[in-house]
Amino acid sequence: MRLILHLTYSFTPAINCTCELFNKPTTGAKDLSIFSANIPLLNTFLKNFASCFSKKQMAVFTLVIYAFFKDYKRNSLDGMAKATHTDYQKFQYFFSDSKWDIQAIKRTRLEIIQKQRTTAPTKDGLLAIDDTGCPKPFAKKTEGAKWQYCGPLKRKEVCNVGVGATFVSESKHFPIDIIPYLPAREFPGGKNNPPFKDKIQIALELFDACSKTMDFSGTVFDSWYATTRFLTHIHKEGKIFYSEIKSNRNIFMRHPVKKTMCLVKPDVLSHSRRIVTLIKKHYWDKIKFVKFKTTDGSEVSHKTYSFEAKLKDCVVPIKFVVILGKWNKDDDYTYHILITNNLRASAKMVIANYLLRWGIEHSFKELKDTFYFDHYQVRHINKIERYWNLCLVAWTLTYWIKQNAYLAKILETKPTTFNEIKQAVNSLLEFASTNALSKNEILADGYFKIKSKRLKKNCAA
Repeated sequence: MRLILHLTYSFTPAINCTCELFNKPTTGAKDLSIFSANIPLLNTFLKNFASCFSKKQMAVFTLVIYAFFKDYKRNSLDGMAKATHTDYQKFQYFFSDSKWDIQAIKRTRLEIIQKQRTTAPTKDGLLAIDDTGCPKPFAKKTEGAKWQYCGPLKRKEVCNVGVGATFVSESKHFPIDIIPYLPAREFPGGKNNPPFKDKIQIALELFDACSKTMDFSGTVFDSWYATTRFLTHIHKEGKIFYSEIKSNRNIFMRHPVKKTMCLVKPDVLSHSRRIVTLIKKHYWDKIKFVKFKTTDGSEVSHKTYSFEAKLKDCVVPIKFVVILGKWNKDDDYTYHILITNNLRASAKMVIANYLLRWGIEHSFKELKDTFYFDHYQVRHINKIERYWNLCLVAWTLTYWIKQNAYLAKILETKPTTFNEIKQAVNSLLEFASTNALSKNEILADGYFKIKSKRLKKNCAA
């Protein structure tokens, strides 16, 4: 993307850190003294975290966030240190032994999001719950990296898994939190060891925490999380859920032929007890077409049938919406059964809200593709969680810039995607590196085409 700058900046040092502090000289055209960069836009965001760190920690924290905006073939702490011309040992110490409160980082990040209308959650949005895997096929000593199902690969692999909560709506999405999951075999005694938490327990804790801190109209999750334990808890808390059920779940409903309540499975060998067969044969006159937009933005129309019933071993009254058709051509299933405890919801509303679940997938993809969420090379779970949360800070900075269109005032070319905004911020960081500009006129007069003579004069001084 071609970026053309046309505004000026003040370049007094943004953070009080010197070459001596980082034990790295910054001479030469290739050595961008990135820690002397002062971009008011970034400073405004990052100063919100000043209370979370000491002055020296704040300097390294700032460099870490800057480093997330660089490009790497394979990210690592060593690569991030080199990209910011920082001593690797200081990066390593910051992630490993330096004492700072990860919960304070989480609270501050969400406060930034919630205090502006452009970024804050809206009452019509949903809380999406899901997990994501970070493949680590060669990791032998990484805590939590075990042979288990990896969502991005859609198969089992040695990986770390995190359970995440994301706010999703038609207009915005943002990750709220991601908690590392440790398999039972990481604990002596396995599942019977009290510190162990399965994914559903982590999801319950995320749901409870989010319910206390923000407004949302309901919770959405895929069929794996549609357990009796999770559904019952949400219903008892007076909240709405939207989900899908697996084909092996028993539905307790009135059989149209037997005229009695019995268990029916969505997909069984006996056609007399297969719900899709029963609907097509006995309720064909109540099937309705529903138009809705899929995750790729295209509009489709599918036959649907809605009814009220219950799941086996679950007392929650549920509305079922059976969709007779595939989501898209790549879908492996010819039908889907969505559920909600909002008995007044129309089939279209249930489908629309369930499809918002893809917002959490977009968040995971942005974190991994743009900010190397899965590229860490630290072994202990507390260090991995630190890395993940600093990734979330970089993501939030990008989201904050995007939602408020801050770069529209700085660049003639207006970036729109997360990756484009990342490239733009990286360009500004390089541009603002005073030493580089004074020694390399190509940056000032070449690719970036800086128009401001005043800016060139100030930077070359």
